[in-house]
Amino acid sequence: MFKKLMVTAAVAVALTGQALFAADITKVIPEDTDFVLRINVSKILTLPEVQKQINEGFEKQPEQKKTYEELKTKSGFDPLKDISNITLFSSGKAVEGQEALGGALIEGKFDIEKIVKVIQEDESAAKDVSVTKVDGFNCVVPKNSKEGYGMFLNNECVVVGSQAGCDAVKAVSLGKGKALETNKALIGILNKVDTKATLSGCGLLPASFKAKCAQNPNAAALANIDSFFFDFNNDQNMVFNLNAEVDKAENVNTVMTSVNGYIAMIKMFSAQLPEVQEAVNMLTATNEGTTIKLNLNIPAAKVAEIKAKLEERAKKLQEQNGGDANAPRQ
Repeated sequence: MFKKLMVTAAVAVALTGQALFAADITKVIPEDTDFVLRINVSKILTLPEVQKQINEGFEKQPEQKKTYEELKTKSGFDPLKDISNITLFSSGKAVEGQEALGGALIEGKFDIEKIVKVIQEDESAAKDVSVTKVDGFNCVVPKNSKEGYGMFLNNECVVVGSQAGCDAVKAVSLGKGKALETNKALIGILNKVDTKATLSGCGLLPASFKAKCAQNPNAAALANIDSFFFDFNNDQNMVFNLNAEVDKAENVNTVMTSVNGYIAMIKMFSAQLPEVQEAVNMLTATNEGTTIKLNLNIPAAKVAEIKAKLEERAKKLQEQNGGDANAPRQ
């Protein structure tokens, strides 16, 4: 049953076609975090196209819809209405070979008593998980340690992920660990993020990652980047902004040259799909001081036009392959 609950939530988000930062959330994210990604689920679910995709998805999968409705009734939890935001966090310690410190904080409305009861009363759930209290928090503990660990912080927030990540959040919640608020480097970048975006995030490049870049001639310029932040919006125009902070002013030209090279390469490969190339050609790179800015702004009308052309291309390809769009071309 726990898997079904998680699948139900995952399907709800996946059907949107789309995993910042309220002060309350930063108070429970561990200090060691160096990457944060925020998904504005409430905003995504208001988009007409998303609503259409959800309805069509359930029409094509009636059994999934039935399971969804049953679990919604039993648990009092409706992912399509009760989830507001999902914040993913991770630490570079995973890159350095240490136990992964990461997870997802799911904000919304949760009837913990009902959800726990549903899991406990389902016989099949007992094969996969156990529900127990750890330091006062209701936890869903997997029998297989590689599967997702879950913890209810309260009726408005759940953390899922590696046990190390969940334990770190628990420690912060209990006042036994430091929160992201004390991570001055990441908080400084976090404050630049567009908090109203559909998708947004920021991160610090781990020293180990920069060291590997420095050893690779094709990626050496990336070793000069200390941090980045980005946002994505698709409520009207499709807009993507990526900003990277270069460590020293004298390294900006080197990084800009490399970035322009990457863009040229992307444009070259996109030539195989003219419709995609139309969008890629709108990608620009500029710099302001030590900040390098990449921007992609595609007007809503052009997005619709490109989508229609790609759908027509897929339709023709499917007809050529006898109904199988994935079949190899002769």
